[in-house]
Amino acid sequence: MNPFQGSRALLFSVLIPIMLPDVMPEPLRWIWLTLVALAVLKRLGFISFGFGGGGASGNDDETSNSVKKGSASHRRGATHQGEIVAHGSASYQFDEANRLSYYITLRSERGDDKTVWGIDLKRVARETPLAVGDTVALEFLGREAVVVKEPVRNDQGKVVDHRQVNTHRHTWKAHVLPA
Repeated sequence: MNPFQGSRALLFSVLIPIMLPDVMPEPLRWIWLTLVALAVLKRLGFISFGFGGGGASGNDDETSNSVKKGSASHRRGATHQGEIVAHGSASYQFDEANRLSYYITLRSERGDDKTVWGIDLKRVARETPLAVGDTVALEFLGREAVVVKEPVRNDQGKVVDHRQVNTHRHTWKAHVLPA
């Protein structure tokens, strides 16, 4: 006995008419089918995508290593743990085209490094105080609305003006862990 017998008939008689309505023009059917496939793959956890954004040049609420907004690393109470291997001010993601931000690079027990970026980390490093070699847990507390000045550049890349931009700043707390 074939356990899959009749499954193709079910697919074509029930699911396809729901997914591909006859009143839909052919090009839109392909778009619809693609969106349904993406939704299924996302639901199964094979892919991840999101909408929204903001600029890539020095947002205070970004982290490196392909960590995206809305991910587990940016949920209230999320923590990053490891030994501090570096911290300080630098151009965001070490790209000179970006504005200055503050970073803390942590090395996990497995030996991989993760760099966390954010203006508020400067306050955290000063108040805690943090030093290279300390083992810490950085806890994400949430985000607050702020207005920042963003440079306006001409065609040659020279700053010619500044504009005010509404954005969010992530707030952090650090706990020094026993070695």
